[in-house]
Amino acid sequence: MLTAKVMLLGDMGVGKTSILYRLIYDRFEGQYKSTLGVEILSHDVVPTDGSDPMRLVLWDTDGDFGTQIFDTVYVTGASAAIIVSDVTRPQTVTRMVELVRGFEERFPGRPYRALLNKIDLPEAAGSAGAIAELAKSSVKPVSAKTGVGIAESFVELAQTIRRRQL
Repeated sequence: MLTAKVMLLGDMGVGKTSILYRLIYDRFEGQYKSTLGVEILSHDVVPTDGSDPMRLVLWDTDGDFGTQIFDTVYVTGASAAIIVSDVTRPQTVTRMVELVRGFEERFPGRPYRALLNKIDLPEAAGSAGAIAELAKSSVKPVSAKTGVGIAESFVELAQTIRRRQL
C-alpha cells in the first residue's frame, strides 16, 4: 500500500483536529484540547478513480508554529499539506495564504488543499466567496461539524499524490 505524509497546517482553533476526527472517526466533538507539538494519525483513503487504497499519515500540527513550521523537522518528507482556516476569523485566512506560499516555496510541485472550515456557523453565511477571492486560490469550504467536504478533500489529495508519484 502506498503511504504518504500529509501535514495539517493552520492557526490554533481553526479546526485541524476536528477535521481529522471527522475524517477518521466520523464524529465531531465541540471541545478539544489544543494540539501541543504534533499528533500523528493515519487513515486509509479509497480513491474514487478505481486505484488502490492509499495510507495517509496525517501530521496534525500545533497552530502556534505559524510559518516557522517550515523551519522544523516536522515537515521533512511531506508529500502534501492540508492548510486550514476558519471562515469566522479573517486573520486565519491571511495566515492560510502565508502558509500556502511557504509550502509552495519549501515543496515546489507538491499538492495541497486549502480548506475554509466552519461553514456551518451562522456568521459564515456569505463569507466563503469573499474569502476565496481574498485568498486568490482555490479554497474549498468545509465543515468538520457536519462533514461537508472533508472526505472528498482527502480523496482528491490522495489521487493527486498518486498521480504525481510523490
